[in-house]
Amino acid sequence: MPFRLILLNLFFYLFLILHTGFAQVDTIPGADQPVTVQEIIITGNDLTKTSIVKREIIIHQGDVLPFFALARAVERSRENLMNTSLFNFVTTSIQTDANDSSRVFVIFNLLERWYLWPLPVFEAVDRNFNEWWLRKDFSRTNYGAYITHENFRGRKERLSILIRLGYSQRLGLYYTVPYLNHSKNNGLAFGISYTRNHEIGYGLQGSKVQFFKDPESYVRKQLGAGIKYTHRQGINQYYGAGVEFQNSHIADTILTLNNNYFLRNLNTQKIFFLTFEYKDDHRDIKVYPLKGYYFDVVFTKQGIGVFDNEPDLISLTSNYRKYWKLSRLWHAAAGVKGKLSGKSFTPYYNQRGLGYGNDFVRGYEYYAITGTDFLLFKTNLKFSLVPERVFKLGFLPSKKFNLIPYAFYLNLFSDLGYVHDKQFQQLNPLANQWLSGNGIGLDYVTYYDMVLRVEYSYNKFGEHGFFIHFTAPIF
Repeated sequence: MPFRLILLNLFFYLFLILHTGFAQVDTIPGADQPVTVQEIIITGNDLTKTSIVKREIIIHQGDVLPFFALARAVERSRENLMNTSLFNFVTTSIQTDANDSSRVFVIFNLLERWYLWPLPVFEAVDRNFNEWWLRKDFSRTNYGAYITHENFRGRKERLSILIRLGYSQRLGLYYTVPYLNHSKNNGLAFGISYTRNHEIGYGLQGSKVQFFKDPESYVRKQLGAGIKYTHRQGINQYYGAGVEFQNSHIADTILTLNNNYFLRNLNTQKIFFLTFEYKDDHRDIKVYPLKGYYFDVVFTKQGIGVFDNEPDLISLTSNYRKYWKLSRLWHAAAGVKGKLSGKSFTPYYNQRGLGYGNDFVRGYEYYAITGTDFLLFKTNLKFSLVPERVFKLGFLPSKKFNLIPYAFYLNLFSDLGYVHDKQFQQLNPLANQWLSGNGIGLDYVTYYDMVLRVEYSYNKFGEHGFFIHFTAPIF
């Protein structure tokens, strides 16, 4: 990549991270007089427990604070409630006491979502939709049923049963209890699943995943189970500690194709994963942030010495993202994510880099660049083509579905990434070099946390094309 392009990416990223002068502070002129919160009124929570709603509200009855500070606290509370993913809409109002203007009533009006989803499953199985679209092979899809209750017992608990057939068959049961105690800061999550595949990716060739398929038998079977403890400190800070067990078995044919798929040329891997994480989340709306920042750090230990074929791996991953409101219609965002791993040999199955999940340089969606360490920069300049509006479908009687918020954003972006790989570099040529991607995109955001991105990207090799994604560009 030309040196000037590296400098351009780094300059744009550092400019957005360091230049905080664009931040807008919205105050109410002349509204610095103190007021007392007489009462907080909550309406519309037909299923959700009031205590779950109050957990997200950062003001309390009896608080005394300047009116402009109250207005900002009410807006922050509204954003917190939207970020629970329990409500389609949250509207607020502040009303003064008829007999005393220094005393106010704060009203939160909620419109709950539909929580019980007995949904059919139909999904592409590749690392992203774009890789699947290259083949348009419907045998590489999953189908079945996913029954989930997003607000079980009205306590923000999540109960899911998965029956998935097709390419990657899975049976699973998952249950999340975010609040176990009266203070609503400690929680637990459980999960157990069984997966089997007729086809799996067994290795890399030219930084692209190579697949083997046996229609007559399952080439990989896996049993997994895990438990995770969570602690939420205040509104924005999260701590988590989890343990997961996996027992995976592959067909002998896979070993002939890649004898480093598991450790020591074995066709079975039994392993424990230990994870510890910390998050500090100040985004306005998590599904599509426009203001605020997010930081996390995750420590992962793969293998604890219980089984003979366990790898002994350790890694540290951290992520920082910043979002600015430049003006009414213009926004910017930047993010940096990095991963450092120990020096132990990492089997192919346990190694990840760029090209998985949301960790990729745009313009390289067709590539998987594995490695022990990576660094990823993402930048966005965003224009509100159609700021958020609400459309009503009159023929639907339920407000849970007939009020549809929508917005369109035009994006310019520039990404930069690097993956370090000393083990499989002969088959992984995109590792150990800087990769840049640039382009333009259109984002559509609507209800039930749905985002659709259509982007035109080009990379350092001159490859270009349209790509589709289903999360915010810097999430």
